[in-house]
Amino acid sequence: LDVSPAPKEDCLMSRTRQITERHHRPRRQWGRLSRILLGVFFALLLLVSLLPLAGRVINIGVVAPAAASALGLAACVWTPFFRRILQYIWQRKGLRVILIVLMALVAILLVWFIVVSVMMLRGAARPAPKNATVIVLGAAVYGETPCLMLTQRLDAAARYLDANPDAACILSGGQGPGEDISEAEAMKRYLLEKGVDESRLYMEDKSTNTFENIQFSKRILEEHRLSPTVVIATQEFHQYRAQAFARRAGLTDAGPCTCHTPPYLLLCYWVREFAAISRMLLLGY
Repeated sequence: LDVSPAPKEDCLMSRTRQITERHHRPRRQWGRLSRILLGVFFALLLLVSLLPLAGRVINIGVVAPAAASALGLAACVWTPFFRRILQYIWQRKGLRVILIVLMALVAILLVWFIVVSVMMLRGAARPAPKNATVIVLGAAVYGETPCLMLTQRLDAAARYLDANPDAACILSGGQGPGEDISEAEAMKRYLLEKGVDESRLYMEDKSTNTFENIQFSKRILEEHRLSPTVVIATQEFHQYRAQAFARRAGLTDAGPCTCHTPPYLLLCYWVREFAAISRMLLLGY
């Protein structure tokens, strides 16, 4: 018995398939293009995330962006595999709940990152008061040579001191592993070579972190009766937390003396500082 569709029905079915194919083709093309664009984005982000390794810098600011971008790139390259995993999870109630919670936490984290980033930008953009006491925050010293980020802070301090002849400067930083002299001593030598008068420089060589930088510098400020109005010489990402510690120490009038992070290190230190500010706001230190 011949049960094949009549020619008219066959033509109608073929026409329906053609319409459906034309309807879905742009969607598939757009999906393919969006995966390619996202893949390129995540590949570039991974490259930028790993650049600090060339300077032997490794911290959470390197690991977190690198891991996130590697996962995103893998999802773009092996989309069917990840889709099957998500379908498997979604079909099981317990795993589905865990996935929803994780997605909500990621969304909250992204919003929090934006909020903290705005706070960091505002801290760096505040106007600097005139003839304030400059506090230069320490950073790594290789033997007796200040690292790049420390020289940037010192250059910013030198410019401020040149523009404000009544300003004094506290150089804050102790001696860490691999450092032949204290960070304060290395900073003093650098500024003396820049032509800054030694009488304007005060050394604080006991601190080991940002909070101690500020706390111990305040003691020197009070001991020598320097101006209680301060500007803090450090990178833009560091300004918000440094000024917050200054206010906590009683230096209520604190402003920025900002220098800019090298572009290849900015993402690394921005993420690291985001983690440090989050800890400070949530745990108090």
